[in-house]
Amino acid sequence: MKKNQVYFAGPIRGERILPETLIELAKYIKNHLGYPILNDHVGQKDPIGYQAKKLGKPKGQVLPAEIERYDIRLLDKATHFIAEISSGSTGTGREIEYARTKGSFGKIPAKVLCLYAKDREFYASPFVRGMTPADYPNVTIKSYEDLEEAKLLIKEFLMS
Repeated sequence: MKKNQVYFAGPIRGERILPETLIELAKYIKNHLGYPILNDHVGQKDPIGYQAKKLGKPKGQVLPAEIERYDIRLLDKATHFIAEISSGSTGTGREIEYARTKGSFGKIPAKVLCLYAKDREFYASPFVRGMTPADYPNVTIKSYEDLEEAKLLIKEFLMS
């Protein structure tokens, strides 16, 4: 059986108010659960610099089109997509929609999990939170009280 390919999304240039949460969740997925994260720059302290280095460029020299092509290539490989949506990010929203629909245009279908901290519900887009299983069967939206609950939700999602 082929191992799950995880794409982990969260704000990088948008409201990156919970960087420790992103870093801890990425470590948990990779080190505790043993799943590779295709776009591992999101779980780094300096995601912009880390991604630039992976692309062989100095920080600040990566063109937007290069980032878009790189992320799409990784999204195309993903069987599972996890997004932390407790704060606003245009890029994360675009990644969610791409992951949600890519199976309908011949790409590897992905299961999608969007998580947000309960105390940040106001900031988690209602447009995303409004996706119901009846309308979007490959999408799950969950809130969490603390980091441990977020980890449990991720584990259940990846093991199902």
